[in-house]
Amino acid sequence: MLTFLKLYLISFIVFFAVDLLWLGIIAKKLYQKEIGHLLKTDVNWVAAVVFYLLFIGGLVIFVLMPAVEAGSFGKVILLGAL
Repeated sequence: MLTFLKLYLISFIVFFAVDLLWLGIIAKKLYQKEIGHLLKTDVNWVAAVVFYLLFIGGLVIFVLMPAVEAGSFGKVILLGAL
């Protein structure tokens, strides 16, 4: 259980940081230019939090935990690609 919590916390922090960087800085102008008419002006925080919790949970359960148990980086790549 402790391994799960560590992996979950680390994954959440990394995923959130990368997503924030991508959506907030790198691709912001591209998204506004190309799909700006589809974007909302405000964030639906409930949906965002639920998505993050479920997505990271799935990542840890289906990719990271099996790879850690197998001790294989190749398994991380394989399961992550699926």
